[in-house]
Amino acid sequence: MAGQLARGWSMAKASFSVLKHCPKLTVFPVISGAVLLLTVGLIVLSLLPQAHLLYPITRPIWDKLGANPSGQIVFYVAAFAVIYLLTVIAVFFNVALIHCALRCHAGQEPSVREGIAAATARLPQILGWALVAATVGIVLNVFEGVLRDKLGFIGSLIGGLFEFGWTVVTYFVLPVLVTEGLGPIAAIKRSSTILREKWGESLAGETRFGLLGFLFGLQAVALFFIGLAVELSYGSTAALGLGALLMAVGVVYGLATIVVLQALSTIFQAGLYLYATTGQVPATLDPVVVQGAFRPKP
Repeated sequence: MAGQLARGWSMAKASFSVLKHCPKLTVFPVISGAVLLLTVGLIVLSLLPQAHLLYPITRPIWDKLGANPSGQIVFYVAAFAVIYLLTVIAVFFNVALIHCALRCHAGQEPSVREGIAAATARLPQILGWALVAATVGIVLNVFEGVLRDKLGFIGSLIGGLFEFGWTVVTYFVLPVLVTEGLGPIAAIKRSSTILREKWGESLAGETRFGLLGFLFGLQAVALFFIGLAVELSYGSTAALGLGALLMAVGVVYGLATIVVLQALSTIFQAGLYLYATTGQVPATLDPVVVQGAFRPKP
């Protein structure tokens, strides 16, 4: 784990040098998060009044739905539709981010409007890939749940390996969508081919950014709960103010961590794609870090 953390830190530092020259890249995770929260909020708000006012009337209906297979199908279809919508939003802004990251690696100045336009031009591919990603994600979660119920920890481990394999195989799907405009199935095959031809089986760098996110997230959570403890333990005005400040810092720190690491991981992903497809490491990244990002198959 120490070695993975060190490599992840090297990747983050290499990507951060690009982010300093193209700070606009952080706009896309912010917009994506805001749109996702707004969408979820609107869905929840649209349901709350009906749920509150009509609950005595709708409870028998929900009970029947729970016992009726067709009612369950309607519920699951609606749930999938929500998941699909959220996936489309996330993929759309990731595509915009990758487009601009590729321009940064080419020494060009990206713009938010240009990134949105590029993602809009790939909307059919985005809709198709979001459908595949949402479906496979649900299937893998269900599969892992079944294995966990049957085999306990071993089942969770096996399910996690399947999920990890899917993540690796699809690592370059979004860059392929951006640059080659392929459909979802063709993009998966292309991503797998790129990995196999360049590295064989590999360990995706994204997992190391995930480890960094976990560690920085722990710091944000610690700040928040320290502030909460101060709020609950001391009754003075100064203590209450300090507790509120620490909680606010923890929340802001956590959100900033998500935004920055999303931008950094995408910058590095775009650089890896250029290296894998052209054989040339972008001048914006450290060749040693890029070439060592994946572990070749023995």
